[in-house]
Amino acid sequence: MRTKLLFLFISCSLFGQNAELFSNDWYISQIVMNGQTTVTPFMNIALSKSNFITFTSPGNGYIFNSKHFNSCQVEITFPANVSTFTKVSSGCTLAMYGGDNSMAVNSYDQKHTDFYIYPSLGSVFEYEIVTSSSGKTLIITDAANNNKIYYNNAFLDTKENAIKKAFKLYPNPSTDFLIIENVEKNLKLRINDLSGKILFETLTSDKTQKIDISSFATGQYILNIENFKPEFFIKK
Repeated sequence: MRTKLLFLFISCSLFGQNAELFSNDWYISQIVMNGQTTVTPFMNIALSKSNFITFTSPGNGYIFNSKHFNSCQVEITFPANVSTFTKVSSGCTLAMYGGDNSMAVNSYDQKHTDFYIYPSLGSVFEYEIVTSSSGKTLIITDAANNNKIYYNNAFLDTKENAIKKAFKLYPNPSTDFLIIENVEKNLKLRINDLSGKILFETLTSDKTQKIDISSFATGQYILNIENFKPEFFIKK
């Protein structure tokens, strides 16, 4: 009974400290490592929730489970009245992603696992929750080197994406230009590479658009148009 009351007291203290940390589902959205930002890349499987904080029975701490393709489980403790947690131990799964865009996905996943595995035991991580019109963002920072991982409390899942309209895109693959049909005027149009970097932005001017991609490097890109499902295309 005394142990249960102690756990209840600890839990109430943590929830009082920052209830949003526990009450949201957090989805990894980008990593900043050594000053370089990488946005979560496209892969063929759905992004899963991070299941951010769960109680672990072997001790008095918590386990933080962060998931991209692989999962990182970090046993942590919370100091009182500060927005930090301390690493007690860590481990991760070791699977290799073999679907489309595998080079970018595995590189990103390596950064994700390194972020939690490499810091020594006793390392301190700071956390901050920022609210905007699009939702909440959790920012976890390695206090030793200022590397960061960003999580959103929502993402566009497969079901939501399926509701959106589709546009026609051809030729694909292409060497010089893209033709886009079945869109509307004055919609935001953006082309990203697979790291998330924006390479081209404009507003649609008609139901049919022609985009010059002759200067793009050979590779795969993502075409986003406001209110439409994103489409991938290949530049030869």
